[in-house]
Amino acid sequence: MRKLLLLLPFFLIAFGAYTLDTDALAQADLLYEDDQPVQAVAVLETVLATATNSTDQAEVLWRLARATLDVGAQLEDADAEVDEVLEVYEQGEQYGIEAVAADPDNHLAYYWQSANAGRWGQAKGILDALFKASPMRDLLGEAITREPTHAGSYYVLGQLYAEVPGVISFGNDDYAVSLARKSIDLHEAELAAGVEDELFHDYYIQLASHLMQRNWNQRRRDREHSTKSRRFRDTDDRLEQGWYYEGTIDIRSMSDREEAEEILRDMRRRLESITDRSDGQKRQLADTIELLAEL
Repeated sequence: MRKLLLLLPFFLIAFGAYTLDTDALAQADLLYEDDQPVQAVAVLETVLATATNSTDQAEVLWRLARATLDVGAQLEDADAEVDEVLEVYEQGEQYGIEAVAADPDNHLAYYWQSANAGRWGQAKGILDALFKASPMRDLLGEAITREPTHAGSYYVLGQLYAEVPGVISFGNDDYAVSLARKSIDLHEAELAAGVEDELFHDYYIQLASHLMQRNWNQRRRDREHSTKSRRFRDTDDRLEQGWYYEGTIDIRSMSDREEAEEILRDMRRRLESITDRSDGQKRQLADTIELLAEL
């Protein structure tokens, strides 16, 4: 009898009786949303042991990549040593790599792998990390191929095109603006559908930043609009459609900097009205105030 009891865990695993601990997974999600990524990582590492198939493993691993990204952000806010921060983002990227290997159809696996690589690059310095730019773009392209309505993929792509130098790489301020607009429209659709219940202020702040960087006057905005509309219609590539997305929407009759200022003032008002701001919202408010000072 004792021998049978000792063999029971083996048979449970072999025949799939152990299932993913969804309650613990939900707990980890709540910890992440409550700005407790270290605790979320601890829970997820335990949950990973209960994932006995590759699909479940990917669900845990992309969440580990997501939480690890916030651990790194908190370390940066605390002025931790750069090497320590880089090590955390490397771990987050590794979780993403493992998530992709476990389930190549999971778009969030590609997305969070790329997000960690991007934050590693920001911490390291974009010129030192330029070799990661093309792989990041490819990862986000894979995410969009699998889920064309994933707002986050377009948001990170916009940042990538804004930060990478155009002379020696593929950076493009105009593409960054279009991708940011696409991310916002998808996000607002998620809000309207109840998929998301919280406005992502950083999407709007990044659009304002990209507009400031592009710095077109009203005449050029109007002139380029029809060209982008034609190029959008002429391609069925999802990434290229993101480049020209601005040509499919109505844009306001103003300059880039004027629109950026309106966006930033609105974001500042919204963020200052939040009495108990999260760490992320505090960072967003600081970024907003800094950008307004540059106008």
